[in-house]
Amino acid sequence: MRISREEAIKRGWVSPEDVPPAPKTKKALPLKRGEIEGEEQACLVERFRYDFPDVGELLIHIPNGGSRKNAFEGWRLKRQGVRSGVSDLLLPVARGGYFGLWIEYKAQPPFNAAVTDSQKQWVALMQAQGYRASVQMGIEAAVDELKRYMSMAPTQVLRG
Repeated sequence: MRISREEAIKRGWVSPEDVPPAPKTKKALPLKRGEIEGEEQACLVERFRYDFPDVGELLIHIPNGGSRKNAFEGWRLKRQGVRSGVSDLLLPVARGGYFGLWIEYKAQPPFNAAVTDSQKQWVALMQAQGYRASVQMGIEAAVDELKRYMSMAPTQVLRG
């Protein structure tokens, strides 16, 4: 699902001169809450990859959520390692004494969803394992967190 040019400009993701006008087509259906979060996250990843081309491709999305067709599929995926609460984004770049950065991404209010207990637990688990981990609401907050993290000195890794 794609977001409209007008919506992207309204949200401040792009400036009007950056995106050519879309051809006239029939009216698009409004995005659902989860789709808005997905579109914002896609913009965030694209922006990070532009700002940090040397490590941009290392920022990955963990596709752990979503609906399941049936109980068997859910059982099968759980056996394969799917776990509720795993954060949306992982940047496996060691900085500032951390092993990497986990971000639980939520859309900018009023489109944000609540942070679940399992998401809070995952963030705490990752912090206990030496990762920087946080919940970020909206693109600007997440960009600020990524920039703060990338401005830290590289973590010294001992190889032996």
